Amino acid sequence: MKKTLLTAMMTICATFLMAQDCSDLFFSEYVEGSANNKALEIYNPTNNPIDLGLYVIKRYSNGSPFPTEALPLSGILQPKQTIVVTNGQTDSVWVPNGSYWSLPISQELYNIGDFHCSGIYPTPMYFNGDDALTLETVTGGVIDIFGKIGEQPENGWNNIPPSYTAGSQYWTSWTVDQTLIRKPSVKQGVKSNPALFMVHMEWDSLPRNTFDSLGFHTCDCASSNIWENQSNQHSFIAYPNPVVGNILKMNASAHWITIEIQNIVGQTIITYHFDGSARETSLYVPDLKAGVFFVKIFFADKTTAVQKIIKR
Repeated sequence: MKKTLLTAMMTICATFLMAQDCSDLFFSEYVEGSANNKALEIYNPTNNPIDLGLYVIKRYSNGSPFPTEALPLSGILQPKQTIVVTNGQTDSVWVPNGSYWSLPISQELYNIGDFHCSGIYPTPMYFNGDDALTLETVTGGVIDIFGKIGEQPENGWNNIPPSYTAGSQYWTSWTVDQTLIRKPSVKQGVKSNPALFMVHMEWDSLPRNTFDSLGFHTCDCASSNIWENQSNQHSFIAYPNPVVGNILKMNASAHWITIEIQNIVGQTIITYHFDGSARETSLYVPDLKAGVFFVKIFFADKTTAVQKIIKR
């Protein structure tokens, strides 16, 4: 009887834990670059639109155990889509108590942003690589934590045990002068303050001021059959990418018969049919709204190839 009850409880607990995957927002990208090139990307892994007005970003500056600033969000985030939040300082500002110029965010990064802070210090978007950040509900529920609340790591966090902080080895930092992207296998946020923030477990690192992956996120929550029957022999390029006008050019290594443009959840929204002799073309895509899409080519030998594109 006890064994049966224990098994039932374990099953219930496992089901509950699985149910948490892909069920709420989480941070999907972190940009800590030069000057005030600061950005956070938030991803909606669910199948439903989410009201961002129910959420707030908080910063726990310099090891504070309590939030030092908060940035309320607004708008609606569609399923499998992202919002990019950036610093809003667009001019140089003299800081009297530090005797230095606070330099602005780059125009490139600012233009990528969907939502900006006021640009007047302090806000959470003035984070440095030693600040903990949280995504919370307006009622105080913690949805995701970046870093470790209450810890100020010298020169940021890294991937080296036992402390996982850079210290005097500043060049090992993952959270200062870096862009971090959440691994596709991550399906939910960190809801409890970690004993150690082992950044490499859930994040991949890119060089400073890398912005070209902002605006979309690859996550195992968005599973579909788009990758089925992939060719090992054929490939293609789709350009320009991001698409900034209404023309998408295609060039492939083999003849194709069909091209599909699919949304991020694998639904086909545009289909083009060919006679099997085409290897290059220009597609007119005026009805393609801004967002992230997949271009899928069906070759004459019945294999396929897929490329992700962004429409600005």
